[in-house]
Amino acid sequence: MPDDDVSTAPADNAFTPPKPAPARVEDLSAEISRTIEKKPGDEVRCTRVSGDRYRCNWWSQQATAGYDNPGMGGLLVTTHRVRKSRFLLVTREAGKLVIRDIPRGQ
Repeated sequence: MPDDDVSTAPADNAFTPPKPAPARVEDLSAEISRTIEKKPGDEVRCTRVSGDRYRCNWWSQQATAGYDNPGMGGLLVTTHRVRKSRFLLVTREAGKLVIRDIPRGQ
């Protein structure tokens, strides 16, 4: 009897093993905020954008001499401004943070 019963369908239905899950990237935001260079009085806040990319803002208190009540210490929202903002590519190599600027437009 000939082998006419054998299917010769193309391998479109072939089993494809699932792709491995991408490696989890550690969120380094808090460590970056503690270790990155800052001026006295600065507060640095870093937020992970995706993967190993972060946005860091350097907040500093603005002069209050021009206010009618310069003793408004509790209103930090109105007396602090972002003086500097950067996008960073941050990885950990040999136990240390490696911080690189991401050029504008990338």
